Amino acid sequence: MTRGVSWFIVAPLVLLGLSACKFSPFERREPWRSEAEERCLAEGSVKPSATIVPMRAIDGAGTCGMDHPFKISGLNQGTVEVAPKATLACPMTSSLDRWVAEDIQPAAFAWFGQPVVKIKQMSSYSCRNMNGAATGKVSEHAFGNGFDVGGFVLADGREVLVKTGWKGRSDERGFLRTVQATACQRFTTVLAPGSNVYHYDHIHVDLMRRTSGRWACNPAPIMPTPPNLPVYKAPPMVAAPPPATPAYYPPPAGAVQEPVEELDGAPGEPMVLSPQPLPPQQSSPYPAAAAPQPLTPSAGYPAPSQPYSSPAEAYPAQAQPTPRYPAQNYPASAPSRPPSGVPLPPAGIPMVMRWFGIDPTPTGSTAKQAYAPERQFATPIPPPPAVSGED
Repeated sequence: MTRGVSWFIVAPLVLLGLSACKFSPFERREPWRSEAEERCLAEGSVKPSATIVPMRAIDGAGTCGMDHPFKISGLNQGTVEVAPKATLACPMTSSLDRWVAEDIQPAAFAWFGQPVVKIKQMSSYSCRNMNGAATGKVSEHAFGNGFDVGGFVLADGREVLVKTGWKGRSDERGFLRTVQATACQRFTTVLAPGSNVYHYDHIHVDLMRRTSGRWACNPAPIMPTPPNLPVYKAPPMVAAPPPATPAYYPPPAGAVQEPVEELDGAPGEPMVLSPQPLPPQQSSPYPAAAAPQPLTPSAGYPAPSQPYSSPAEAYPAQAQPTPRYPAQNYPASAPSRPPSGVPLPPAGIPMVMRWFGIDPTPTGSTAKQAYAPERQFATPIPPPPAVSGED
């Protein structure tokens, strides 16, 4: 009896607590979200870089989270800063990057003559319901599939805020409405100021999938014309004129026209460069040259003593007498002697040949010195006697 009473008391309290929870623990994330992320990665739609950094999977409360999130600090190859940093899934990151590069930057040049250098974002991944309500449908921000743009910063530092520029100056109005109109061509949901009270200060974009397949773009987009932008209309398409025929100039009277050689093959085909057979030779009106005949002496001249075909005889060798010259008897030169009274130095001592005139032939690497040869005569200084066994 006590158990039954306790169950009836606890069960309503549990149900009341579950109903008060923000997210149901029994809900599961739609399968198409994970499939879209996997396809985006497989196609390489997002290139990781210093401004687009992959993160770990996020598994939030209820169905919140994503399988392949990215931390984004810049778009368009890092030329446009995103502040503060945004956390988005792969499909949303790819669509935002193309939107900035192909639509927002051209619009900034058209309306301001300068590029956007910063996007001031107000919300990216956030595990919450739509419009931050306590109950209701889960927002696309809870899956990293939504992004809120609060304003832009131009290259000169000028700020264009959605809150003040939507109904502000003409160039700001034109730029922000161009941004909204181009977003409606890329995202399935676009909510700008005038759509409801929650989006008075930002432009919301997301990639929600609806069962009906329709897109939501509020308020109705208007594409204004930028100032000083010439509108050029291309001329209507016309048929191409027929190809012109080359002009023909007839030859002057009396001129002999040479035949034109025709090329082999159809027009447009490559020319055949292989050698062609030679045409047959035509008979010449002149007689053919006869074979060379040996020379014969004419009549009245004596026959040569030696036939033309025989080799010439060798001439006899001419003996020339060898000339003989008388012997020359020159007196023998007296050997040079040093001046008297001057002792001779030992052999191998350099001597100046101008002084003594001994051995005038220079030796070694110098041409101004000579070395006296070994002399076979007694020296004025007798050498010491050799001691046996000491040499």
